[in-house]
Amino acid sequence: MFSASFASMLLADKKKQENISEYIIHMYQSELLVRTFDLDISKIKAQVIDSIPKGGTDKVALEAWYTKLISDMKDEALEMEGHLSYVQDEVQKLSNLSVELLGENENYRQVFNAARPAIRESIIGSEGLVNDPIQACLNGVFGLLLSRMNGIIVEQEQLDKVEHFGNVLSYLSYYHGNPK
Repeated sequence: MFSASFASMLLADKKKQENISEYIIHMYQSELLVRTFDLDISKIKAQVIDSIPKGGTDKVALEAWYTKLISDMKDEALEMEGHLSYVQDEVQKLSNLSVELLGENENYRQVFNAARPAIRESIIGSEGLVNDPIQACLNGVFGLLLSRMNGIIVEQEQLDKVEHFGNVLSYLSYYHGNPK
């Protein structure tokens, strides 16, 4: 069903083609992982890449991908915080698509309006760090992922908000991958 080249694609590349929101969140997670290992490829190789079972993953390609990611993060002075410009370019594309769909797509408008209170709360809670609704949605979903990874119990009210964020992102990802 898939060509050999498709099967061997790195996860980030595959996600970027299939679901742009998942790609962005995957990249945020990858940036965090790189920072956790002090932007040191030898630590990532020892603790992450070498622990992957032999078989399905091209470890040499994965190491090269992490090496490039580290280089990109250093080039943009993102050792401590922030996101890569090319990832944030994708966020901006989703934001632009959101504005476009709000003006012309009633179904999207309903999904977005259902999420609007949670988006507003997230933006206010960021104390000026976030002012874009789509960035707020991405941060909410990423925050839930981090909470779950760290064993933090998330209240149902927060899960409901993140579900709204996910609905907005799912809609945008669908339209991003299936232009009119």
